[in-house]
Amino acid sequence: MKPTRAGRILRRTLSGGALVLAVAGLLFWVGRTSDGRPILYATAAVLIGTILETTRMGALAMRDLMPALLLPAAGVLLLVSSAIDGRGPAGLAQLYALSAGLAAGAHCLARALPRPIAGLALLSRSLVYLAIGVVLVLAMPEPQTGRSNWGLAGLVLAGILAATLVPAIRRPGGTRGLLIAVGLAVWIVPPLPALWHVWRAWSTGGLVAFLLCAKIGDTAGYYLGTMFGRRHPFPRISPGKTVEGCLGSFAAGTAAGGAAVSLGLLPGALAGGLAAGAIVNLASQAGDLLESWVKRKAGVKDSSSVFGPSGGLLDQIDSLLLSVPLALASWPWLLGTPAGSH
Repeated sequence: MKPTRAGRILRRTLSGGALVLAVAGLLFWVGRTSDGRPILYATAAVLIGTILETTRMGALAMRDLMPALLLPAAGVLLLVSSAIDGRGPAGLAQLYALSAGLAAGAHCLARALPRPIAGLALLSRSLVYLAIGVVLVLAMPEPQTGRSNWGLAGLVLAGILAATLVPAIRRPGGTRGLLIAVGLAVWIVPPLPALWHVWRAWSTGGLVAFLLCAKIGDTAGYYLGTMFGRRHPFPRISPGKTVEGCLGSFAAGTAAGGAAVSLGLLPGALAGGLAAGAIVNLASQAGDLLESWVKRKAGVKDSSSVFGPSGGLLDQIDSLLLSVPLALASWPWLLGTPAGSH
């Protein structure tokens, strides 16, 4: 029997409440540390789970995207870990550049291998992991000096791309496949580990404020859209979205930013907090639409059924994938950073 609207709302509320409790536990753990390392542990688990989910999602399951997503994830997590240890910088631009380069190298190398070798899936994938692993080892800062060989790592990666790019894109659908692999890696991999940068700049209170601004719009948009929604602005991408839900989401996200400043979670003036909340909400809604578009291209409704009516991991983090980098780029201008930031 098809569940009623009230039943769907109740199931969505229960699963969402469980997620809120899990995030609250994580934030409590983070607040009791001095380096924010629990953020890395949690985001690593969620990121790897999201990659496993995405590579099995509908039509994407036929593209063998695991190396092109898993290797950039390993690189970004190692880079953030080295920054936590004080062994080198891990700026947002570095995270995105590393993700794009490793994804392109892994994808092209996997598809440029001779067909007899490529037919042996385990051997082929092992060679890809080994080659990109060398790049990662070279790029990571040395424990004693903190010095990293970015130049040498870049040369090795450039050599892999130079040797494999043409054979890879000459295969049927090669250019499209490369763009999909790099696009997914750049979209999915850097934002979650970059939450550590939000914590470093604005402490635990700022991280709470960011998550509130990014996620409260999801909740407000769902309930208002379900109860009052009539007009559907994106019928081909996300049929369930309504104008009323989008406006409610924006209002809630903007108000959350102002409340975060008023409560002392964020520095700056009230106007800056309202603008910060509005920017994060708009990015969150855009991220949700982008994920809906990707799912439609893959031919699925939800990324998985891990959370029942709330979908899968990718469905839960989609609002963060654009809002994290945009907050890191815009919040210093709108809010500044508190004196006690890490």
